This record gives sequence, structure tokens and C-alpha cells, in this order.
Amino acid sequence: MRIHAALLCIGGIVCGASGCDKGPSRLDEMLEASAVSATPTVTDTASARPADASPASPTDAGSTWDGAMPPRPIPKPSLTVGSGMPAEVQMKTIAYMAAMGQPRFDDANADPAYAADLATQLKPALLAFDKGSPEDRLRLDRVEVVASGRRIDLLMAEGCDAQLPSRVVVPRATFVTLLGHGVLVLRCNDSRVQCLQSTRDPSDVLCTTAPRHR
Repeated sequence: MRIHAALLCIGGIVCGASGCDKGPSRLDEMLEASAVSATPTVTDTASARPADASPASPTDAGSTWDGAMPPRPIPKPSLTVGSGMPAEVQMKTIAYMAAMGQPRFDDANADPAYAADLATQLKPALLAFDKGSPEDRLRLDRVEVVASGRRIDLLMAEGCDAQLPSRVVVPRATFVTLLGHGVLVLRCNDSRVQCLQSTRDPSDVLCTTAPRHR
């Protein structure tokens, strides 16, 4: 079963590299599933707690995950998982990218209003950084809010790389500000690759071959 899953993963990524991006890759599907599961399902315990109650414990925040990340598929400072890497690396990539967007007990609640306002601010900047043709930029560029603001997606024609999320977003919001509003991941995706940037650890960036499928 593990070998079959790994082959599915590799098949999706290699297919994307050859241009057959008519459907989502295995990696895309896993990331979307993790983003949905990361959507907050609890209310703000601080505001709901009586004034004379004892302070909230970590488990009151609705998560029992201790924040321990799975093994990184490639060691820093390497940033890109290529389509020719072993199946084990591909599977570790899926697990690691999914964990990047999972909230810990001490993370701020997701702030959908903040994320929506930020997405509006980022649209002109994304257009300016896109290296695609004017027609493709107008047709493909958009900023999407995922999981109530846990992840911000920068979808573009050409130009996604390990530095792009920071170059587009950080002049408008620092990593500290983003994390304070519950934004855990910045993600760019163009016709060739996707890159995920952690806000908890600005040095944590991971890219992989994953052409846009929509």
C-alpha cells in the first residue's frame, strides 16, 4: 500500500512536469485536504470564558497537536523537491507541506476578515511580480484565502519561486503580523512550481514541481 501511494504521488508530479495538468496532482489533493481540516472549529475561548474563571490551558484552544513537524524531506538550505527524487522524499514532502498549515494550540485564531482584506491588497502586487504575458496575467492571477485565512495562495502565470511569497506579502505585512492573525502559510503557484513559506519560521520554505491545474 505504501509503495502504491508513493507511485501515485510521483505519477502526479512527473505528469505535471510534462505538462499534463488537466487535473490536480496527488500533492495538490493532500494539501487541499489538510487545509480544510485546518479550518478552526472552536470559538475564541478567551471571550467565551467568564471573567472570574481560571486562565485557559493549552488544551482549551481546540488542538492537541504539540507542533512537532515531521521530518523535512530535504535539509536546509535546499528548497526544492524535484520530480526525479525518490518516492520516500516525495511522501515526506506531502506530509511536511500539510503540517506547515496545521494550527498549534498556541497559534492565534484564524481571522477571515483580515485575510480577505490582505488578499485585496496583494492582487496588484502579484500582477506586478508575474513574469507571464499581459493576457495570461489578467486571466490567471488571483489571491485566494484558504481555510479561513490559515493559508494565502498567490496564483499566477509565471514567476513563482522560493522568494516570491515574501517579496509580495512582507512589504505589506510582517511575518509576526501574519502569524498574529492566524496566517500560517503563504503559497505561490504558477505553471511549473509551487512554493510554501512558513510564517512561524521565515527560513522554512519548500518548493516542488506542481503546475496549476485550475
